[in-house]
Amino acid sequence: MLGFVTFLTSAFTAAMTVVMLFKFRKERPIGKLSALWSAGLSLIMLPVFTLLSGARLNILLALPVFGVGLLVGFLRGWATKLYPKDGQVMRRNSLLFLFGWGSSLALAQLLSLLGSVALASLGLLGVVLTTGTQVGMEGNIFLRRLRMRVG
Repeated sequence: MLGFVTFLTSAFTAAMTVVMLFKFRKERPIGKLSALWSAGLSLIMLPVFTLLSGARLNILLALPVFGVGLLVGFLRGWATKLYPKDGQVMRRNSLLFLFGWGSSLALAQLLSLLGSVALASLGLLGVVLTTGTQVGMEGNIFLRRLRMRVG
């Protein structure tokens, strides 16, 4: 029964990754607090999906990887184009980030389903890295967004 639930969560993750690729890739307005909201959701989703995957990751390995993700994300936040349009600040999410986050999570879940818990735990490193990247980027965008004036 547990294998069936893991398979369903893997299929759900893969389906949500496809939805994310189409939905969140679009240009969208960002409010002053939406970047913080996005970073907070990323921090909540990491432990939730880690529990759903069935894989475990050593915290002493996860924290440095998360820290590297924060640094990369902060730098990536500088590269994200923010621009005013129709009285709002607009931006576009990275297709590569969305695909990397969802595919590494689905891979970790499938490896766990196949009994490769050690490999599944290593697969979670991609999720930890991309979550750190998302949090770092959203933090940077939040700071940049606060400085922008929109007419």
